[in-house]
Amino acid sequence: MTPPTLEDRVTILETRFDTILPTLATKADIARLEGRINNLETKMDALGNRLIIQFAGIAVAVAALTVAAVKYL
Repeated sequence: MTPPTLEDRVTILETRFDTILPTLATKADIARLEGRINNLETKMDALGNRLIIQFAGIAVAVAALTVAAVKYL
């Protein structure tokens, strides 16, 4: 078997390049993804803040019930 010629090797590399190139992300793709990530982070921050507020409210209610139970029992 004879080794591939330089032209054969270049053709193989061009084929690989032509196959891979359409799958690469563009700057616009990356910018869109960054926007979606930022949006998700904002939503997660808001959710975290709401959970903290709700847990604080529950803690206050439990403390109030405990005080009332101790006072009246």
